[in-house]
Amino acid sequence: MRITVIGPAYPLRGGIAHHVYCLKQELTRRGHSVQVISFRKLYPSIFFPGKTELDVSSATLDAGAEPVLNPLNPITWARAFKRVKSFSPDGVIFQWWQPFFGLMIGTLARLFHKKGLRCIVECHNVFPHEGTPFDRLLVKFALRPADAFITHSRKEEADLSSLVPGKRISVASLPTPSEFFNERNHARDGRTILFFGKVRKYKGLDVLLAAMPKVLSQINCQLLIVGEFYDSVERYRQLIDELELEQHIDIDDRYVPNEEVVGVFDRADVLVLPYLSATQSAVAQIALRNGLPVIASRTGGLSEVVIENVNGLLFPPGDSNALADQIISYFTNSSGPAFAKNIISTSATPREDLGKVIEDLVGGAPNSAYLWKSSGVRDLA
Repeated sequence: MRITVIGPAYPLRGGIAHHVYCLKQELTRRGHSVQVISFRKLYPSIFFPGKTELDVSSATLDAGAEPVLNPLNPITWARAFKRVKSFSPDGVIFQWWQPFFGLMIGTLARLFHKKGLRCIVECHNVFPHEGTPFDRLLVKFALRPADAFITHSRKEEADLSSLVPGKRISVASLPTPSEFFNERNHARDGRTILFFGKVRKYKGLDVLLAAMPKVLSQINCQLLIVGEFYDSVERYRQLIDELELEQHIDIDDRYVPNEEVVGVFDRADVLVLPYLSATQSAVAQIALRNGLPVIASRTGGLSEVVIENVNGLLFPPGDSNALADQIISYFTNSSGPAFAKNIISTSATPREDLGKVIEDLVGGAPNSAYLWKSSGVRDLA
């Protein structure tokens, strides 16, 4: 088949760009011809809290994308439409994660439908973690014309089914680049905790910091905070000072280039994801594929990936006392080796193969009467 993927890709950075790279690799491996339409620019500077949108890694994850789109410039939408039309795909896969792109995606999907193209939306977040009053309108406009959907957690599947009742929804495992894997044969016998990824309020780093005094009262350990701060780093430094944690915390405030990701995870003995809300987590997937157990909040899709007392531990979101108890339990009970062994034995059995899901969905007939109508079929993994 001929398949077009629309989403951010190298030289843009970030998890969705990494995902598009994986998707292009997998579909190409399956013998399909894949076109990737990407963005020249994602956000206006005023809306982007990071240092740069560009990936400065030496080891690039290049999907061979055509950088065409600007979400605020309809002329670029028309250019993208012409390029897709010239490619003559059997279907188009949109990457969805932020309502900011809703007007562009909804418009393109309607144009593609007029040409008889099947449109699939792969939802990383149906709704954003930190939203605005206009989100629901933009989400509806963008998702309404889609023929089918892919999500990466049951939580997202449930959220989506309430928006598009009766439409076909498939739940597929979230792939991450093999370049980020260096599977361990055993857990390290140390006491280093890792918090990895960009820091935003919903990630709950303050919950982890609040848990540390209780943890340190019983065990000697180190916390590595590695990732670019999209929230004020000074707010967290002040909290660290107030809790007198300076000697036990290292902060690496930057976007980690691809070639350093494995090394960061290799320094840790457990990953902690204290998220206040979540859909799914590529960070959790990277940790587990590297044989690193995870302690996570029981929210969103995290509990679908982190299985209690199998590959990690869970705690109620926002509960720093419960988190402290789980960290103490993990180290005092030497849970790491057993969890790592379980990870190795189960990591080769993903819930659903994304490439096969896309083949099944693209192979269907386009939904010409897309206004909230569908066959009423929903896939269950």
